[in-house]
Amino acid sequence: MSLQVSIPKLLYGNNVNQITETDIPRFFERVQKRLFQLFSIDIPHLEWSISRADICWNFQVGNNVGEYVQMLSKQKFPFKNTRIYNQDQTVEFYNKSSRIILYDKQRQMQKEKASSEIIEQSKGILRLEIRPSVSDVKKFSVTKNAIELLNKSFFEYMTGRVLNEFKYPSSESLMDLSWLMENRENISKIETVLGFQLLQSIFDEPALRQLYTPSTYANRKNLAKKIAIPQGDCLDRLAINS
Repeated sequence: MSLQVSIPKLLYGNNVNQITETDIPRFFERVQKRLFQLFSIDIPHLEWSISRADICWNFQVGNNVGEYVQMLSKQKFPFKNTRIYNQDQTVEFYNKSSRIILYDKQRQMQKEKASSEIIEQSKGILRLEIRPSVSDVKKFSVTKNAIELLNKSFFEYMTGRVLNEFKYPSSESLMDLSWLMENRENISKIETVLGFQLLQSIFDEPALRQLYTPSTYANRKNLAKKIAIPQGDCLDRLAINS
């Protein structure tokens, strides 16, 4: 017998609510009771195995959901492709065996025409969903045992690996098309500054001085001071407080 179920939906009627460790015994009890009602069977949950487990978390980031999606869409995960979709509301890192998704939870609830209460509850939520590979699952449980996987240790292992991969620039570029149009007479200089700033982010000053003559290096630094590319403060690191 195979079952596909969302634990928070089963317990709370929606998947905006997050579950805790104390909810897991309730989940097993609820499913056991339902199976007995429908089929008059009792399969000890110690014998249950998992074919798929999605690990999820809600980050409350206020009005910065879109900014986080944009920042993360510029990043790369080892051995995974990156794509952004749903009108730039979702970023996904994926390969054939696993995937990591971050998206605007409120927009999803609005699209699904959820109740006004659920839509309001999901406001400001950047949703993280991890679908681990079979290899990752078996590192915790060779037999993919439900008891061994539906716990805090597996959750922290998977979310920790993902969150540690995210990079946070010291500042985030706020340059957009309107700013470029306002400064289009300086577009060649802007290109020069952007290229120089990229090199500065990769190499230290002694290495850069090897690439330029003294006068050209001084000119580049002066140009970067004259043409200030609009920058914003870095977004806060995503962290799970449990």
